[in-house]
Amino acid sequence: MNHGKQRMCVVNPRLVEDIAPLVGGQCEIMTKIGISWNSWVKITSGLPVRHSLAHRLKARVLAAADRIEGFQEKFPAASGGLDHAALDDAFLLPGAHMAEAASGLRP
Repeated sequence: MNHGKQRMCVVNPRLVEDIAPLVGGQCEIMTKIGISWNSWVKITSGLPVRHSLAHRLKARVLAAADRIEGFQEKFPAASGGLDHAALDDAFLLPGAHMAEAASGLRP
């Protein structure tokens, strides 16, 4: 059995405050965005999470992206509205890079 390291990544900290209204409370987070409260705490702290968890969150958030004001301000489309491709590209960051940044080390 292969026990290699799991792939990790970080949800872009610039987007976390915009995602927060989707989360709800501790009791409803799983049904609203498909992750646990403990995972949300890691995300808000800028810590790496499993790649699979981050992609599940990303899919749920992108499905609601048009209703999130902050996203439209950060990723405006040239024709108006939201640039979904730019948001998709910016959503996740490599885990190792952000872990170093969170600990105060320079990459």
